[in-house]
Amino acid sequence: MKLAQGNTIKILVVDDDTNMINLIKFYLIKENVEITPCTDGQEALTILNDQTFDLILIDILMPRMDGHTLLKKIITEKHIMIPVIVVTAHGPTDNLMALIDDGAYDILQKPFTTNRLKLTLHNALNYKQMADQCLAIQKSPKKENPSK
Repeated sequence: MKLAQGNTIKILVVDDDTNMINLIKFYLIKENVEITPCTDGQEALTILNDQTFDLILIDILMPRMDGHTLLKKIITEKHIMIPVIVVTAHGPTDNLMALIDDGAYDILQKPFTTNRLKLTLHNALNYKQMADQCLAIQKSPKKENPSK
């Protein structure tokens, strides 16, 4: 499965563990992906002021600003409407469902395989493409019905 057919996919990866960022880079080395690494939630918000991305991966447990707080700020304050995938080492709990309720596209459980990462990203990119198409249709000028 190839993530991109031609276009470079831009992903913001927010994780205080640089080893995890490097692992994600390694897993996606043969894909047409540009990863912007970030180790802090506040830094991520600053980066999002200046750059656009196709996807965002956020670790849930980080110092200063946890991933759930960052997710809420991305959705409610920045109004960024791209898939945000939360990465966590914790098992399924009610707290993880709250992440979905607050706007996360999906939750990726650590440890994950290359295939699981690629599948999650592939699904998120398909979702983004369909959402972008729906938005374009909504914004397109309405054509008058010539039979009236």
